[in-house]
Amino acid sequence: MSHSASPSDRPRAVPGLSWRGLVERFDPLAGIEGWALAEHAPDAPVELELTVGGDAFALAATYPDFAEFDGRPAGLGLPGFRFPPEIFTRLAKLSARRRSLPVAIRVAGTDAVLATATGRLPSVGELASAWRRALLGAAAAPEPRITKGDRLLARLAAFRAEAEATALLPLRPFSDNEIGQIEALHLAGEGQVWFVGWMKRGAEPEFPAVILDRQKYPAGIAILQYERADLPASAIGVIGLMETGWAPPPAARDGFVYVGRQGQYHLRYGAQTKLLRAEALHAAFAQVQPVALGPVAEALGQLVGAGSNWLPGNAAAAGMVAEGGIDRLLMLPGFGCLAEGWAVSPAKRIETFHLKLGDCAMIADEASTAFRPRPDLQPVFGAASVTARAGFVAALRGALPANATGAPLLRIVHDDGSMAVQRVEPKALRRLDLLADGEEVLRLFPALRHEPFYPAFLDAARRRIDERTREPAPLFQPAPALRVLVLRLPGEPANLRLAFDQLARRLPSAPAGTGVALVADQGPGRGEAKLLFRELQDAVAAPLSLFGTSHEEDILGELPFILEALGAERFVHVGRGLVPTGEGWDGAMASLTRRGHGLDRFEIVDDTGRPDRVDGALSSVCFGWSTVGFLGWSRRAPRFLRGAYRFGGLPRPAPGDRVIGTAAIRLERPRPARLADMIDEDLMRMSGEGGL
Repeated sequence: MSHSASPSDRPRAVPGLSWRGLVERFDPLAGIEGWALAEHAPDAPVELELTVGGDAFALAATYPDFAEFDGRPAGLGLPGFRFPPEIFTRLAKLSARRRSLPVAIRVAGTDAVLATATGRLPSVGELASAWRRALLGAAAAPEPRITKGDRLLARLAAFRAEAEATALLPLRPFSDNEIGQIEALHLAGEGQVWFVGWMKRGAEPEFPAVILDRQKYPAGIAILQYERADLPASAIGVIGLMETGWAPPPAARDGFVYVGRQGQYHLRYGAQTKLLRAEALHAAFAQVQPVALGPVAEALGQLVGAGSNWLPGNAAAAGMVAEGGIDRLLMLPGFGCLAEGWAVSPAKRIETFHLKLGDCAMIADEASTAFRPRPDLQPVFGAASVTARAGFVAALRGALPANATGAPLLRIVHDDGSMAVQRVEPKALRRLDLLADGEEVLRLFPALRHEPFYPAFLDAARRRIDERTREPAPLFQPAPALRVLVLRLPGEPANLRLAFDQLARRLPSAPAGTGVALVADQGPGRGEAKLLFRELQDAVAAPLSLFGTSHEEDILGELPFILEALGAERFVHVGRGLVPTGEGWDGAMASLTRRGHGLDRFEIVDDTGRPDRVDGALSSVCFGWSTVGFLGWSRRAPRFLRGAYRFGGLPRPAPGDRVIGTAAIRLERPRPARLADMIDEDLMRMSGEGGL
């Protein structure tokens, strides 16, 4: 429920009073925003009240300049206000009898109520429902990120389509309409041609065009502009990209690139136009980019290396001896690849490496690249000096898409700038499993935390967790309940049966209406979990639900979906590998029937009855809370590789929170994974949330 209004909306008068204003949007993720103005004192801040059923609920005041917080141009004379997103959490916590009351913004101390963009006042229930939907939408897997380069290519494709109409016109190169020349061309790949030259000043950075080379080729063009000392004051240097079906011939002949909506202007190329190699284009672009003018420099920078020369065997064709391969290639979408391999070049010193997978070109982080001896290659290449630094480990960075496919290509770059391209065995490539492959990653990079690429690696890991988080699938028809025990089922068959046996013994004495939501993964125990679930349904009258998740970890990220599907108002969460004790079961029932929004922490003990000091005694693995309280916290809470954090992960203690001692026994421990522990610890620290 997000309502917005145009900044051009006429301010609405408050009848009979000297205040004017508008509530422009009720956005659960951004807050309640609008503007208010005292006509008798336009420069004075206006104090405002958010009211529920006419009673003041929260206070705010206008900002002196609306542009300070919503990015509008200054000088509109509309002082703005904002009630932060946390106001939605407070509204959602109100009792059910207040759900129908209207929510309004009024000038403090008066009866002057601001109008809303929709012309009506929303109710507490409507805002609470919108807040729940927004939180679940934010928790769902995010859309793939689109880079500026991708967006530029999309715009050029649109310009190319637009140029189809211009190509139908008769085009003539009138000398007075020549606006520049193309001095060099580079064919980067199918559909992309780069050029270097000059143009008269005043050209748009992106435009449609038609290339005339014996036939007409529609094109979309983007240009990067920069000052050139050899040009007159009326001209400027350009490096540009054409999205077109035209390919420059090996020997350039006279031709024209017509620009303008009617093709009335043109650029000229001809016999003097050179064909550039990829290295020359890269060098020219790198020299120009820092001083470039215009908005497309960053987008072109993302694209300039994507279509470079990646022809295997180019070194042999140039008379250069260089060989290499990759033994291990771990891909992490959004980050790039971690590689271990070898490269030998007897006559030249190897400086760095590039990798291409599909359309994505990646460059090694030189500060993290390490060379090592490969004595196993000496029988093949002879001298020990050649193999003394033949082995390498590198982090190859690039915007690697999740759906990247194709045979990988390794480009070996020498210190003189020459390059050799080698095919990589496809079987060397595999997607990095941050849990299962952790030891391998730490073997390649023992000081991973201190590598320059680690922040980007951690960010990519966070995105992987977000992508993994999705709504669990109900394996049987869910049974709604206001009070729910959510139990993440163990994986071991014996522990699985123990969990169901305990439920069969305990549920008959539970308060009426207490529901149980069980969550199974896709492991070998899912089939048995379904059978035991059916048996439990026949044995007890409690509302039971069974959900399935695609991963084997805890389900803190999926918990909002389960609670929303069941309509739960309060819940107790018991994580994977835990079974409640007698004290824990009594504490869980007391937590479910508790009023208010207090948090109950359940102490986890080991098999000797002592607090678990290995995987944490008090944490987000086992707790009880109100659904509204949990949803409000979950929006800013970190997500973890293991699903929950062993040594915390819940909000800091607040008045009204309780600890239930000796509440659950840990029957199964998380599988050892040093990398996962490191990542979860860093995500926890970076979030600033949690702590015991």
